[in-house]
Amino acid sequence: MKRLSVLVVTRRTIRKNKYIDYVGEFHLALLIRLGVLPVMVPVVEGAPTCLADYMPGMKGLLLVEGEDIEPGHYKARRENFQHLEKTHPLKDEIEIRLIRHALRKKLPILGICRGSQLLNVVCGGTLYGDVQKEKRSHLKHIDFAHYDAYRHPISIVPASPLSKWYRQETLRVNSYHHQGIRDLAPRFRPMAHAEDGLVEAYYDPKANFVVGLQFHPERMLEEAAGNWRIWKAFGSAVRKKSPTV
Repeated sequence: MKRLSVLVVTRRTIRKNKYIDYVGEFHLALLIRLGVLPVMVPVVEGAPTCLADYMPGMKGLLLVEGEDIEPGHYKARRENFQHLEKTHPLKDEIEIRLIRHALRKKLPILGICRGSQLLNVVCGGTLYGDVQKEKRSHLKHIDFAHYDAYRHPISIVPASPLSKWYRQETLRVNSYHHQGIRDLAPRFRPMAHAEDGLVEAYYDPKANFVVGLQFHPERMLEEAAGNWRIWKAFGSAVRKKSPTV
């Protein structure tokens, strides 16, 4: 049986004084476990001209972590520029084009961390430049001293898909971000909030599967069954979109 293609845009870093592009192993391994084919789109000059060749075989879109989102893509405030950290305009451009294509074709989309923020922006939402500073929150949204071990509680909206996946009212999640959702796009509905009110998860109730998560379920698979159920639901949505396979 031919595997269906899920596109995921790479991230750039420097190794031995040269740029390399990569996608985290957790994401790739889970896509393979779901029975789909991970197709990595590189963030290199000229890549936008290749998107028309990637799009015809695309059956789903995974949006993962990365640099800050350029404030020019949404109705930004002064704080968005004041707290801006490293950005990657080319990654923004590639992912925005893929998001728009996926939405037009009604393809499943899973946005994680930065991915959830960018998906919200493309659909008309806005962001905090720095959640911690702008909300004056007592809650840490990133803890560099306990980077992977840190967890904070979120409250799950009853009767939402997240409630169905986790089957509980609260959840302790990881957190690796300083930007975050200020205004949720009109098409979306919240599925979870942090103690300071920040939207931690949302979905499009009219879509087959369009989901944004501020946290990383792929890094907590052993902690709650719902972390796997989210990914499983994404894979099922990809296959549902292609009934002939």
